[in-house]
Amino acid sequence: MISLIPEQVDFRITATDLEVTYTESGGVSVRIDIQQREDVEKNHYREMLLQFRTVAELRCVTMNFFEMNHGHIEMPSAPDNVLSFWSRHGYHPEPGLYRIDNSAILRDKENLFDPHHRLGLQHYLIMGYDSHIEVISSGYEYRMIESTLHI
Repeated sequence: MISLIPEQVDFRITATDLEVTYTESGGVSVRIDIQQREDVEKNHYREMLLQFRTVAELRCVTMNFFEMNHGHIEMPSAPDNVLSFWSRHGYHPEPGLYRIDNSAILRDKENLFDPHHRLGLQHYLIMGYDSHIEVISSGYEYRMIESTLHI
């Protein structure tokens, strides 16, 4: 089973396109469309940049993660009223950004990636509509890009 733990972030990914940039010195940058809680009723979308600095592995897969792994995923179930949950807790229950708990890839390759166990590597999953990105990294930061998309 693949156990997904939602990251407790104040946005949800709404991307049908994911733009990824990898550089050896700069890590991985992922440009995505997101909505924050106040954007939902206004039908506004924003651009965000996720930055993974210490990266051991990057995988881009042109398949929907849930369809590809149907029947093999466990994750918390979404509450009946997502917006109420989001307001009360400050994070979306299904943000499209997850940590894969007890990752088989990380478990199999951790001694290769981090033989001295200093990096604190995690396996992250970023969901697009028909694709997904997996990043094994020590963590990430994010920032808004100064434009708001109105659809």
